[in-house]
Amino acid sequence: MNIMKVNNILVGMDETIKNAMQVMDAGAMGIVLVVDENKMLRGTVTDGDIRRAILSGKDLDLQIHNIMQAGFTYVTEKQLNRQQILGIFDSKKIKQLPVLNQKKQPTGIYLMEDLFSHPTKNNPVLIMAGGLGTRLRPLTDDIPKPMLKVGEKPILETIIGQFRKQGFTHIYISVNYHSSIIENYFQDGSEFGVNIEYIKEKEHYGTAGSISLMKKYVDSPLFVINGDILTNLSFCSFLTYHNECSNDITVATRNYVFQVPFGVLNCESEKISSIEEKPEFSFSINAGIYILNPDMVDYIPDNTYFAMTDLINMAIKNDKNVGNYPIREYWMDIGRTQDYYKANEEINKYFGSEKNGA
Repeated sequence: MNIMKVNNILVGMDETIKNAMQVMDAGAMGIVLVVDENKMLRGTVTDGDIRRAILSGKDLDLQIHNIMQAGFTYVTEKQLNRQQILGIFDSKKIKQLPVLNQKKQPTGIYLMEDLFSHPTKNNPVLIMAGGLGTRLRPLTDDIPKPMLKVGEKPILETIIGQFRKQGFTHIYISVNYHSSIIENYFQDGSEFGVNIEYIKEKEHYGTAGSISLMKKYVDSPLFVINGDILTNLSFCSFLTYHNECSNDITVATRNYVFQVPFGVLNCESEKISSIEEKPEFSFSINAGIYILNPDMVDYIPDNTYFAMTDLINMAIKNDKNVGNYPIREYWMDIGRTQDYYKANEEINKYFGSEKNGA
């Protein structure tokens, strides 16, 4: 059994939630361990705890001990029996299990994903790869954007690999622009450990229009992801959240902070009532990843340009449950040239050479 080192996921009791989030992102284990001045483990904070804090409107400058779980489960260094460890993961429904020494100091951690192989799941996955990639020209003059290489592999191959590792092997790719390049590279998907079918748009149908071509394939919640998204999101956790919340659509979201580069005046008629220096505004933005229940596909008109925002607004208008799932893991929308180069700089940090792709 592989025990991961924990030095890079330790935070102090007085660390802010914001800083702990950065430690969690860099550690890429979905957890930080909160320790006191003697390095004794006092609590744990998972990506789920962070998501709940964000959704409840918690101030990210609060100290991390305000949201930590003090009643954590752990094992000692002597408890190394595989069946015992597997039993704890199964009974406690946890994803990480700290290992403590006699002084209650963390010396390692077990990760569920390293001990359990992901069973194959029936949920279909639609990757939207039919766009023109105009904002990335001239890089996309002769190649579809999802086939641009980030690291050693195309973006699309990394997306497929992330789904395959988590047991999602029923892959559909919506193609249009330079579709033959994608089809020739992936073919039926067998070399990448998945089954691939191609959804061919005769015209550009927008971010949701091509989903209408999926109607005969969808009999369980459908993943939809834009073909220019790089993320190490836990799709299994995303699906669990969707099902537990009884959502009709769940939208993965990302926190986006915008800072005004000037002092902002609050005015009442000709008088200034206050001034705020370079204020920050925080928004939840659409991350381009969705889960749709099968009946939601029927809302999409056939062979028509239709945006995902149209579908979401239609669902809300019809009193459907539309959920918000904040992404805590790495996420990059490669929509601009600077994003593409930044992704190439970060790919090994967040995916690792063995994780980059299928």
